[in-house]
Amino acid sequence: MKNRIKISVDGKSFTLMGEETESHMQAVAEYIHEKITEVRRNAAAVKMDASLAYVLTAINVADDYYKEMEKNAELEGRNLGLTTRLKEMVSQLDDAKAEIAELKAKQAMLEAYGAEDERKSQPTAKNKEEQLEVVQSIIINKEETVDDGVGHNHYPMGLKGGQAEKNMTRKAIRDKYRKK
Repeated sequence: MKNRIKISVDGKSFTLMGEETESHMQAVAEYIHEKITEVRRNAAAVKMDASLAYVLTAINVADDYYKEMEKNAELEGRNLGLTTRLKEMVSQLDDAKAEIAELKAKQAMLEAYGAEDERKSQPTAKNKEEQLEVVQSIIINKEETVDDGVGHNHYPMGLKGGQAEKNMTRKAIRDKYRKK
């Protein structure tokens, strides 16, 4: 439904028709009126020539429009960047949650094995020897890292960040339980 509204710009009355609300069309008319008044105030030659005032006003309004378009494009770019970063962080969070769940499951499994061992066996010299072998295995494998003098450590099978140690510890624990 088209709205009809009477507005006044630069002392002239107009009737506008449009889909927008009356308050919106009044605000637009007021904005144009302010721009014309500003142009007339800042340029002496414009006071005599109304068409020159209208042309300069149109240029000023177009300038405002393009500046707002540039701001909008910048904000859209920032929004896109932030959205991408948010997706990355959500993915990292999901990965971290999955890793935490995996570690909790491993911890529960190790605790269950430990509780089962305590119930089944009494501490014996043989158990102490096996535990000592596991610790020695970890120490020996840890000593296999080599410092290249530049601060980079080389790990067995190219693993780094403690992964080699984790793998060796897991293997030693598995071997311990397989021997029983």
